[in-house]
Amino acid sequence: MTDTEEKQSYSQKLHWQYLHYSLSGLPGAYSGLDTNRLTLVHFLVHSLSITSDVRLFAPQSSEVRSRLISWILNLLVTSGTGPTATAGFTGGTSIGNPFTPFTPTSSSSSSPPPPRVETTHHIAMTYCALLTLLSLSYDITTLPCHAIMNGVKSLQNLSPGPLQGSFKSHGEGSESDMRFNYCAVTIERVLWKCLNPTLPYDGKDCTYIDKKTLLEYCKGCKTYDGGIGLVPGLESHGGSYFTCLATLSTLDMIGEVFESEECLDRLERWGVRRQIGGMQGRTGKAEDTCYSYWVGGGIRILGTYRGGDDADKCELPEPGKVVEFIMKCQHPRFGGFGKNVGAPPDIMHTFYSLCYLSMSGVEGDKMGEVDVVLGCDGKVGEWVRRDGVGYGVCIEEHEKRMKGEGD
Repeated sequence: MTDTEEKQSYSQKLHWQYLHYSLSGLPGAYSGLDTNRLTLVHFLVHSLSITSDVRLFAPQSSEVRSRLISWILNLLVTSGTGPTATAGFTGGTSIGNPFTPFTPTSSSSSSPPPPRVETTHHIAMTYCALLTLLSLSYDITTLPCHAIMNGVKSLQNLSPGPLQGSFKSHGEGSESDMRFNYCAVTIERVLWKCLNPTLPYDGKDCTYIDKKTLLEYCKGCKTYDGGIGLVPGLESHGGSYFTCLATLSTLDMIGEVFESEECLDRLERWGVRRQIGGMQGRTGKAEDTCYSYWVGGGIRILGTYRGGDDADKCELPEPGKVVEFIMKCQHPRFGGFGKNVGAPPDIMHTFYSLCYLSMSGVEGDKMGEVDVVLGCDGKVGEWVRRDGVGYGVCIEEHEKRMKGEGD
């Protein structure tokens, strides 16, 4: 079998091997990402779930899960006390917080260690922490949820100007763009049942996020060619295409920003035109596996909005070509996916490649489901959307099924 032929066949066991190896330790090339290590853990844990590798989530793997949960909980930081306290997560223990081992007595009921106060929380790391803890079957209602939402609220730009309504990443002087809007709204959605356990989710009803200015910011990011920029005045980009549509989908407000069929048509055309075999992130750029999900996922969200249950109303002209490109980007010996053909595998491109393969359904039962809007494994997405049912109940039901005690 030639390398080309081998790359075009989905290598499930090789990907499991690559993901488990990466979870146990990373090569020196990743040292520059140490302050974002939580993002890497998020990619790895959800990749294992999406690839239907149940070993990390099985009862016999509770020690590994506990170690991961312990490490993530050590990244929780807080500022202030009482109802005005803020909280969130940092990206790694290298920025001021020494690691203090913490072993949960029960993943679904134990309280985390006291939050640290030495550094500033980051909105993207908080997004990653919450979804990863849920994937590891940790009941996040034990966290200071009100303080976390206060932390999110503190990062919204409300002063008049081009960035009004958007969110900063971690404090004054930090960058603001569509990515962090997505993180903020997703955090709100994930914590909704912690804050409002008996109420169904309503994206228009929250005291923590100023939705009016957020929507105006999204409107300002629309571009002349029908796409969406990260900030007003910037060119259309695949990352902002996805994060804007996912943000508005969660809020059920796509129609408030893209108000006409003509506007929606132009938005769809921009996404469809990013296919050049695989998907590119911007006009004139090379194809890249991560944009398979960012642009392809945005098109899926748009299709669901326009067609209801018929998500194929908006679809790529040749989705099989995207799958073919992704398959060629597998490493034939070590597993994982690179950004393009011949590139070495890396954790981020592996995660987004797997997300697209899951979304496309081409590998059948070899792949678990992905929640396209929330950007996590389907199990967690289902729990988040079960309004009125606490995370503790969802986790208990899941653990019973894992032990063979469920239906």
